[in-house]
Amino acid sequence: MKKVVLFIFLGFFCVACKQKSKYIHAGAVQLSTPSVNSSSIFATEKNYLEAPYLNPSHQLEIIHKESKTKKIYESQEKISLSQTGTYQIRSVASSFKASEPIELKVLPPGKKIASVIWDSNPKPKYFKGGDKVLNDGKNAEISFHSNGWAGSNEFFRLALKMDGEMKIDSLLIGTLFNPSAWIYPTASIKLIIEKANGDLLEKKFEIKVAGDMNEQWHEYVTLNLNESAERIQMEILPNELPEQHPGAGTPSWIFLDELIIY
Repeated sequence: MKKVVLFIFLGFFCVACKQKSKYIHAGAVQLSTPSVNSSSIFATEKNYLEAPYLNPSHQLEIIHKESKTKKIYESQEKISLSQTGTYQIRSVASSFKASEPIELKVLPPGKKIASVIWDSNPKPKYFKGGDKVLNDGKNAEISFHSNGWAGSNEFFRLALKMDGEMKIDSLLIGTLFNPSAWIYPTASIKLIIEKANGDLLEKKFEIKVAGDMNEQWHEYVTLNLNESAERIQMEILPNELPEQHPGAGTPSWIFLDELIIY
């Protein structure tokens, strides 16, 4: 009887050994999404991508969406972002499932803005990097705790000054979308455009970036101007969070990291 029981037990054990387990099968273990940053938001030969926390044994797979070109880079390899467009980036390694991709937008160089000043007091709570983050040519990290963001949920003003009057087709505003942290780019914006002769012109815009409430990403909002200007005053009033948000009815937080003119 003992031999029969032992035989049955061993039979079940052998069958179990043949079952694949997703918990120990290397190909089912997914890599974490890489933390990356670039030296500039503009496409130049000197704009380099960095992944400071990437495991030395892992690689980066980078796809340029517009040209559909793909390349694999070693962890310490120098990566130049010289093409405009959107790059999809993920961690890869043999015997592991590739990470979820992240996207990084690289823009054509804009026209020079002499200065950008946060022209409201008191300064907001999220203002660690000061005015300079609004015109430093760099992307802030996705985390709103990064020094690269300036954020407020109250009315505020920004003052842009150019080196003389110039033609401006559009103004791009770098914003953060992170609804789970009440950061939702929805706002009423008034631009007061001043020309070299002192003439003033007003333009009004409504912006709203939509998306899944559990997602977060960096988004550029475009305001079409088609005007000449020497100075621009921006007045930004955050709108209320939408009905589908748990904080509906309260002001949204607006986080900015870059202003670009074309």
